[in-house]
Amino acid sequence: MNTPFFSIIIPLYNKEKYIRRALYSVLNQKFKNYEIIVINDGSTDRSLPVVQSIKDDRIKIYNQKNLGLNNARNAGITKATGKYVSFLDADDEYRPNFLNKMYNLINKYKGYSFFATAFRRVDKNNLQHDTVLGKKKDFIVKDFLGHIAETGKFFIHVSSIVVKKIVFKKVGMFYVKSKKHNCGTEIVGDFDLWIRIAMKYKLVYSNYVGCIYYKNTSINMLSGYGNKKMNNSFFEDTINNIIKKSRKRTEKNKLQEILYRFFNLMAVQSLIRNNIKEAKLYLNKQTKKTKEVKQIYGLILKKEIENNLLQNVKKNINN
Repeated sequence: MNTPFFSIIIPLYNKEKYIRRALYSVLNQKFKNYEIIVINDGSTDRSLPVVQSIKDDRIKIYNQKNLGLNNARNAGITKATGKYVSFLDADDEYRPNFLNKMYNLINKYKGYSFFATAFRRVDKNNLQHDTVLGKKKDFIVKDFLGHIAETGKFFIHVSSIVVKKIVFKKVGMFYVKSKKHNCGTEIVGDFDLWIRIAMKYKLVYSNYVGCIYYKNTSINMLSGYGNKKMNNSFFEDTINNIIKKSRKRTEKNKLQEILYRFFNLMAVQSLIRNNIKEAKLYLNKQTKKTKEVKQIYGLILKKEIENNLLQNVKKNINN
């Protein structure tokens, strides 16, 4: 059997409504030389039977107990036999020409190891928005950090990325707090890996919209990512470690700006989960008190007042 060019890793946990769509978005690709590695992360619904019902020798299924998204992705990387690895979340889908576009980019930009396309986001109201970068069809991103620092947003998505497998040996894999236990939810679970890779490898980018990221699926619409504890200290640690090692002032400034945006994001997400203490902790890390930071402090004060009023109402009712 020929070695597959791409290994496509699909972490699967309770996505029975969406996994068929994801799989057929791969099986219907114009480019055919790939393997699909499905890591069933302890699903308790009918996700696994849905996958098993699709008969194709390129689909390989591996079962593990529920260890979390990044553990599943890492398990897929270790089992990948292809030279290049891509990722597809079980509720996302590839557009028909994604793998062919990536194959052509890899052949055009020989010697590069990190590739991505633009992506389409479908929000909870089913509105669509394409995230692109610039106007060129494809190019080498010269200032990865600068783009993120300027906008506060990643212009790549986990389902729009291809990485040469050997890269993971040099920069590590997705962050996991424990290889044996599911340690909660990471809102920026993949971002620190892309930054680690970008510090060593230039990104080759295409404005072809290669994948569709569905934010309107049930799990993505859970406000505040459910009740699980969010663990994002690794992202902060990654940025701080790179800042310490960097000798370039401009690079340090960009990384500091990314941290600034990260703290604000986490403060707001903590508020959504009604964790006021955690929100304050993130804002207290801010070195600059901008208008945005002051606005978030205002939201915290408003939430505290609302909570106090609610407690008083409950006391009056009980009395």
